[in-house]
Amino acid sequence: MEKGVKKQVDVLGTLQKAVSENALLEVVIEGEEKRYGARLLEITDTEQMKKMAANAILNRFAAGVKTQSEAEPGEKQEDTRWIRITPLEPTDGNMKIRKANKVILSFYLGLEYYRTVVAFQRVLRMEAGQAIELSWPPAIISSPKRQQIRVDIPEEIFLEVQVQKKGSEPFMARVVDLSSGGLSFACQESSTLLEIGDKVGLAVRGEILMGTPIVTYGSVMTMARARDPKEIDVTWLRYGVQFKLLSVADAMTVDRLVETVLTGGKSGMRMDRKKTT
Repeated sequence: MEKGVKKQVDVLGTLQKAVSENALLEVVIEGEEKRYGARLLEITDTEQMKKMAANAILNRFAAGVKTQSEAEPGEKQEDTRWIRITPLEPTDGNMKIRKANKVILSFYLGLEYYRTVVAFQRVLRMEAGQAIELSWPPAIISSPKRQQIRVDIPEEIFLEVQVQKKGSEPFMARVVDLSSGGLSFACQESSTLLEIGDKVGLAVRGEILMGTPIVTYGSVMTMARARDPKEIDVTWLRYGVQFKLLSVADAMTVDRLVETVLTGGKSGMRMDRKKTT
């Protein structure tokens, strides 16, 4: 995943882009093997941050902590900036992160993989709910990202998807392949006909998901027709849909499904879940 030349990138610009693209953060807490998911919250306006930081500086001055303007050359300085993320999924990470000295954040933007190390600061209550405040990244390192891995869904993992276009009746289809960025599904031509560019709601179901469907929406990007080799009068349609928004929990579920297929069921999800009749 991290092959190629690594480089240091603009911290503020990269974080702002991650917010605008609603990038999924992979969060690793020091001392924990488990991975957690979160989203980066909007970066506070620079001027507003300066005003808020001024109050923080006064508090630090009262406590005897040297600020950037007071520290001697070469002496460690206190950075008064911060970033905020949504609560972690799975939720047990929200307690563990409070005791962490280091928190590793990684995410994807386009064809680049980004990674940084920050520190936990506090949990905040905001109008929209709780948020986790972390220290401002001292640096963000990027490296070329591999293309999104798209896996064919084997017969032993039967996944079906309910598809609905606004104003039309929903229909069921079989998931053919899956990646973190989208999926393809196949259905008989007698089902509702879609066109490239259509926006559709998706609800992916299967026994491997343990009763919790992946619910999202996306745009139809590709379409192809094929005759059924067993029934010459039956035509199948295959659509490719790009996800537009996945919740943190659903994005992590998709990643685990892809990993399960790649590892033959060694990633924690059971593959011996066939379609029931």
